[in-house]
Amino acid sequence: MITGLPLLLIITIAICFIVAVCSRYKWHPFLALLTAALFTGLTVGLPLKDIATTANEGFGNMMAHIGLVVVLGTFIGTILEKSGATLRIAAAIIHFFGKDKPVLAITVIGAVVGIPIFCDSGFVILNGLTKPLSKESKRSYTAIVNGLAGGLYITHTFLPPHPGSLAGAANLGLGQHLGTVILTGLLVSIPTTLLCWFFAARFLKGSHIATTINDIKDEDLVQLPTLWKSIFPIIIPVSLIAAASAAELFSLPSTIKNGLLFFGSPVIALLCGLIFSLLLVNRKEINLFNKWMAEAISHAGPILILVGAGGVFGNVLKKTPLADVVQHWVNNGSFSPITFLLIAYVIGSFLKTAQGSTTAAIIVATSIMAPITAITGFTTPLTLSLLLSAAAAGAMMVSHTNDAYFWVIAQFSGLSMQETYRSFSLLSIALSITSLLVVLILALVVL
Repeated sequence: MITGLPLLLIITIAICFIVAVCSRYKWHPFLALLTAALFTGLTVGLPLKDIATTANEGFGNMMAHIGLVVVLGTFIGTILEKSGATLRIAAAIIHFFGKDKPVLAITVIGAVVGIPIFCDSGFVILNGLTKPLSKESKRSYTAIVNGLAGGLYITHTFLPPHPGSLAGAANLGLGQHLGTVILTGLLVSIPTTLLCWFFAARFLKGSHIATTINDIKDEDLVQLPTLWKSIFPIIIPVSLIAAASAAELFSLPSTIKNGLLFFGSPVIALLCGLIFSLLLVNRKEINLFNKWMAEAISHAGPILILVGAGGVFGNVLKKTPLADVVQHWVNNGSFSPITFLLIAYVIGSFLKTAQGSTTAAIIVATSIMAPITAITGFTTPLTLSLLLSAAAAGAMMVSHTNDAYFWVIAQFSGLSMQETYRSFSLLSIALSITSLLVVLILALVVL
């Protein structure tokens, strides 16, 4: 079997192939990942009889770890979106911060609402808040739009139940340690969100203040669900997962500990969140609810096949001698753990900038890093979560015209392509670098 520098060259060619066919020829990432996995397996000399088995194992293992989690998370996000719960949460946050701090309020709104729903859907839903805030506060519309877009982008990138962080966690063996993934993601997300607010308010002022608006009036909010019903589907699963993680650290009676671990397992925790989200559904609108579920399934399907294809590529890499090559470097003292965090960041940056998808960039980057984690010192849930966050930080760099989210922001906000380049593309660079710095600071404490 091929090893050494020729092996690294083959893997590099496979990565470049994925980027090229997705960005230039508009292949679906699923087909690109499968083709790259087959090319890698054949070229490095894996036994022909093992390649198909390896592919099936990679796909199946990924589905076993996060398949239900992706589906349940998508269900919850769809119900929150369709029921108006996200708007109710947004209104509460605006009331808390006051309309004199519009950029801070809208950034926090984006970060909170971005936990359960995709950033592009969240922007479409919440964009209606930006013009009223701009008009009433007399603050820059560009800054407010980018505060919302950045807040959504941050938690979409770093926190479960989004498919990038879930698939990356599964690739790195963190499927049963999502509490640690959430904790690490929050430690990175909070300072990055503050930077988003500062950067948008300070450097993206522009000269445009919205004047033509459709205000959200108090009588409109009466039609939305109550606040407690809106936030419970988010708080309940996060709290249960956090409680299960804490139970691992303390000596508790076995009955209590087993109960916490059961309800805090990702599938059960999200199922509880889904049950609480049903409080948002009017009993008289069961047909509408069924329509929402069908839409959620249609969203979950493409995510699952992409995540599964990432598992195929990662499993093929695990069968190559890549780990032996890296082990040789580590033994020679050529690389430190910090270096591997930077490598994960660079791979994520390269993939994101070239092909546009943050989710795909995280999946491929963690697939590449997974076979070498143990020999590079990343063995605990916390250190592996830092590696995942480093790859995710890279996957924020840079949002431009090959990123669907870039066009969602431009089209729904009314900003021109040039204005979006000068604002959100710059903001995505700042968020990527900031989150990397936070990861490195955490690593200096942990590693």
